[in-house]
Amino acid sequence: LLACDPARIEEHTGRLPAIGGRLPDLTAPPPGCAFAPRCPLASDRCRTLPPPRVTIGPGRAALCHEVAP
Repeated sequence: LLACDPARIEEHTGRLPAIGGRLPDLTAPPPGCAFAPRCPLASDRCRTLPPPRVTIGPGRAALCHEVAP
């Protein structure tokens, strides 16, 4: 998801990068993180455990096993 943040993209082409994979079924969410099937950083922990809420700055948080505070 961070790769699609316009503020992080160096070359402004007017197009955002696509995120591969399929969207999760919101009527039957997978165990663990809903983004695990589409995340290049996903590990077994991501696929089985819900991600923790991590404070990453004043008024900012992320739900991710891989993010560092």
